[in-house]
Amino acid sequence: MDRRALVAVPVGILLVAGCTSRPAAQPSPEPTSTVRLGTVARAEVGARLTVTATVERVIGDTAFVVHDVDLTEGTLLVLSTAAPAPEPPQLVTVRGTVVEFSHRDLDGRYRLGDSGPYRAFEGGRALAADEVTAWD
Repeated sequence: MDRRALVAVPVGILLVAGCTSRPAAQPSPEPTSTVRLGTVARAEVGARLTVTATVERVIGDTAFVVHDVDLTEGTLLVLSTAAPAPEPPQLVTVRGTVVEFSHRDLDGRYRLGDSGPYRAFEGGRALAADEVTAWD
């Protein structure tokens, strides 16, 4: 190999290495939640839903709260015209329709009583039950 070829090889390597640029900085992707939304959060108002969960507390004859990890915030307000409400910690299956909870709008149908115990649910979603099955 002649001397010019030996000099040309390192110069060529330097030119190629020096001419390559670093890739342009890419914008960071938008942050996304790693938490899967609960069943009720994914359900549209008016959707039919069946939930099996544990009764956490009873608010009144026609309203109770169930608890399950797949539910939004872990709890769900259930409204039912069939009294009495099941007692904690009973396991229930509830079939019904997802509604937006408004004490003022739903008090007449469900006889909810004082609005105090329902404040945490106001404006959120609730399940208007057509059928409640209590399991032993």
